[in-house]
Amino acid sequence: MSYQKQLQLASRLHPGTGRRWMFSFILLVGLLSASMQVALAQTSVLQGSLSVSSGTGSGERLPGASLNLTSTFRAQTARSTVTNDQGEYKFTDLAPGVYTLNVTLNGFKEHTETVRIDGAAATTKDIALEVADVAATVTVVEDGDGLNTNDTAPPVSFNQNKLETLPLVNERFQDAIPLVPGVVRGPDGLINLKGARSSQSGMIVDSANVNDPVTGESAINLPIEAVQSVEVLTNPYAAEYGEFTSGVTSVQTRSGSDKFRANATSFFPRLRRRGDSFVGIGAFTPRVTFSGPIIKDKLKFFQSFEYRFIRTPVENLPPLSRDTDLESFDSLTQLDWEIGGKDHLTATVSLFPEKLRHVGLNTFNHQEVTPNFKQRGFLVAINERRIINNKSVLESSFSIKQFDADVFPNSGIAPMNFAPDQNSGSFFNRQARRTKRYQALETYSFNGPNFAGSHFIKVGGGVSYVTFSGRNTSSTVRILRADGTRSQQFDYEGNGVLSRNKTQVLAYFQDKWTVNRRLTIDYGVRYDRDNILRENDISPRVGFAFLPVVDGRTIIRGGIGIFYDDINLNVATFDQLQDRTLTHFGADGLHPIGLPDLQRFEFTGAKLRTPRSVNWNIEFDREWLKNLFVRVGYQQRQARREFILNPIESAARGIIIGLDNSGSSRYRELEITARYKFRENDEFAASYVRSSSQGELNDFNSYFSNFQNPIIQANERSRLPWDVPNRFLFHGEVHVPYRITLIPVLDIRTGFPYSIIDENRNFVGPRNRAGRFPNFASLDLQILRTVSLPGRFNKYRVELGLKIFNLTNHFNPRDFQNNLASDNFGGFYNGVGRQFGTRITFVKK
Repeated sequence: MSYQKQLQLASRLHPGTGRRWMFSFILLVGLLSASMQVALAQTSVLQGSLSVSSGTGSGERLPGASLNLTSTFRAQTARSTVTNDQGEYKFTDLAPGVYTLNVTLNGFKEHTETVRIDGAAATTKDIALEVADVAATVTVVEDGDGLNTNDTAPPVSFNQNKLETLPLVNERFQDAIPLVPGVVRGPDGLINLKGARSSQSGMIVDSANVNDPVTGESAINLPIEAVQSVEVLTNPYAAEYGEFTSGVTSVQTRSGSDKFRANATSFFPRLRRRGDSFVGIGAFTPRVTFSGPIIKDKLKFFQSFEYRFIRTPVENLPPLSRDTDLESFDSLTQLDWEIGGKDHLTATVSLFPEKLRHVGLNTFNHQEVTPNFKQRGFLVAINERRIINNKSVLESSFSIKQFDADVFPNSGIAPMNFAPDQNSGSFFNRQARRTKRYQALETYSFNGPNFAGSHFIKVGGGVSYVTFSGRNTSSTVRILRADGTRSQQFDYEGNGVLSRNKTQVLAYFQDKWTVNRRLTIDYGVRYDRDNILRENDISPRVGFAFLPVVDGRTIIRGGIGIFYDDINLNVATFDQLQDRTLTHFGADGLHPIGLPDLQRFEFTGAKLRTPRSVNWNIEFDREWLKNLFVRVGYQQRQARREFILNPIESAARGIIIGLDNSGSSRYRELEITARYKFRENDEFAASYVRSSSQGELNDFNSYFSNFQNPIIQANERSRLPWDVPNRFLFHGEVHVPYRITLIPVLDIRTGFPYSIIDENRNFVGPRNRAGRFPNFASLDLQILRTVSLPGRFNKYRVELGLKIFNLTNHFNPRDFQNNLASDNFGGFYNGVGRQFGTRITFVKK
């Protein structure tokens, strides 16, 4: 077979499956559209403002308050929104009737009242909150009920209700993040936010940095019931955010309740089916959550436990040797204490031990050659919020996070063999890492003087100290030819002991300047410094929101900022890694050719610098028709000083695997998003993203992250592995008769790029330019129904759910045979077919 024909075979698609998912999608859209034809009742609007009660009237407006609106005459999901920066809120599409309105905000008494909505077009309800008992919960929904005209860079948000209703395959909050336009889960399973590497994004939980200090990857698991909200900030121009060059995900955990509440979920195991029989347990993921008061109106608690045992098969492997195993225990405990009338203290403890067996199992890496991964960790965080007066708030936080990780072979110590058809032996690398981070932050927020408009100012600072110690050792690696003889062999020498500590300081200033009702400007500056690179990193940023028309239906947003990344400790300890020798062998695989080449790992740049990026965006939002919102936006990210590996030949010193700051990357994106809200709780959202991700391919974490890659070729600049030029994303929520809710999610995108290699694992042609995987298409659906129990059990309800993933059974391969020496070159494998899941939750009302 010629090389050209092999490439054609490698890029061949599967037309039959495309027709099946298209037919199913048209049928689903038809059913959902038919449900929209039901006559809509007369609807109204509830709106108003929140402010501080001053005894004689209302004082300063209160942004960020959570409002929940519940119908008293229908069994419907509560509506939720958050007050904007002017303390204003709005609920739309309300049917006439009686509702219960609940308002919560840290540092203020919880407020509940009954609101009657009649046939009027709008009902106004202004509320004054008293400074007293604190609810300490935050509920955020995606862009509220309409256009948010005050935020210059509004996040995409998922509240607790949304996380419970979306068809999330692993029922973890991380599964919701790829539902954001421009965010994809790459071929390695990690999340790439707006074209960036997974280690270039930030993640915070209740103000605490929870990324692994060694790799920069997210390193925490939480029970999904413990998450109150998830905010994905793709353009985080606020100066309070830092230590990343792309975006940040902010997670708020849940607080206790005024009444005792409890629920239990997924207490029925799923059996593992192999052929026509059941063999053991396939999955068991019970979760228990309960909360309530300890001291009435003073001290509340929240507790959530989750145990997970999941076997995930690779269908084209032998029946009893095709599973990766995950076992974990996640726990979150939170106490909320009201100290006096103006102080609120929150204490959080999270545990997240986890074991993974057969990581990276696929068509070419069977169980014996895969590594295992074991992590142990905890997070202890204390946050205090003190209301100084009706114009200022002081927030203090302190956290300790420990994260220990071990990587080790699955089948003892033996050479690892890379061969054209299938790898064999034992995984070559062992790691034992121990890290701990201490972090303290202080933030003072206040209303500034009314100079040329109003100002909401934040000034903050903090310090963190990280300790790291461990060992990283590797055993022999062999590259085999198609006939089984050795071509090359790597041997490692040295003790592999690693140790490095890091101290960081930060300070920032930011001002939300509301010039008038049509123009808001966010500007600020951030300062970062650590004791490793010893650079003074200054990050100015500015964003704006402008209403060109006073009707409030059109808004133009944009911004630009400089972002500095964090230096991960695996980079800082690069020169402490083991050295290695490379030996080439003749055709018989027994006799060496020449002398072995010594390879050393060294920093080769004149000086290591902090990676940085310049990010900017512009977007146009408009409510074209009633409740039809359309966004058109463009975004660009230009990153510099990225850490790149490159082999360098030296006549005097052999081969040096050099690490320097010569890397760069670029991401461009055009986004078109439409969102339509109808009836009271129903919504459809669709987005199309055209994007381009280009950059250096020898980035450090591709070779020296949790699971290392020993074969380092010359660096190239090309498409990044997660480059997706075209992506269409649709999701919705629609309520149909019999109290049934349908939540579909459709994801269609271009396949990931791939490279071609020869039997010596040299790249043939430009990297990531040989072709692409077949187009990815998956239609997921969750069907929910809530049932109230009768008789003496009427205080309880059961929430029933059926989840279907890849409803059309579209072939979405994850493996590609890219080795020209293999007889199976050009084949695609390891597709995930149609899968089912159930959800049964018992809830105490």
